[in-house]
Amino acid sequence: MGVDEAWDHIEAWLRVKAPASYAALPPGAAPGGIQEAQDAVGCAFPAELVASLARHDGSGGFLLPLHHQLYGTRLIVTEYRAYRRADQRRDPGERTWWEARWIPLASDGCGNSLFLGQEPGPSFGRIGDHAKDDGASFPEDGASASLGAFLDSTARGLRDGFWGEHEPYVDEEGFLDWREPEADTVVGWDMGELSRRYGFG
Repeated sequence: MGVDEAWDHIEAWLRVKAPASYAALPPGAAPGGIQEAQDAVGCAFPAELVASLARHDGSGGFLLPLHHQLYGTRLIVTEYRAYRRADQRRDPGERTWWEARWIPLASDGCGNSLFLGQEPGPSFGRIGDHAKDDGASFPEDGASASLGAFLDSTARGLRDGFWGEHEPYVDEEGFLDWREPEADTVVGWDMGELSRRYGFG
């Protein structure tokens, strides 16, 4: 499915099951704002990113798997400039921290981020994972094949009730989160049985 169709499915699910996350979705970016962001980064954005930004300028209070918040146009530019400055300060001989043709895409709020690879080669158009301690890599899973694939996998994860080893969870305020299914498992201990079996007390 395309970007707009994936957003249709995501929005429909959020509207019914996670109304607070739905209400927190930002409106689309103006065409001029998208063009300004492209000019600042110095390259044309992939068509899927342009389509997504036109639909929603970032994801606001909606977290995609796993806890990633999509950047809007302003944050794309801010993060790009910050990464480029950090890379320019590296010592000679150190590995490149950030490629000029990577486009910041999302953050998990813990210093790790996603980006879109735009350099020619097998990583073109793929979503890369930039870990705060280990640098960048390109996962081989299908969800990372493109932004469209990532949004599609998110929509399917909401529909099916699982995304990899995680499941969508809506808190009491109506915000969506992603968690491991056993995260809220409550273990009931029968202390009388344990005492009889193992001789406690």
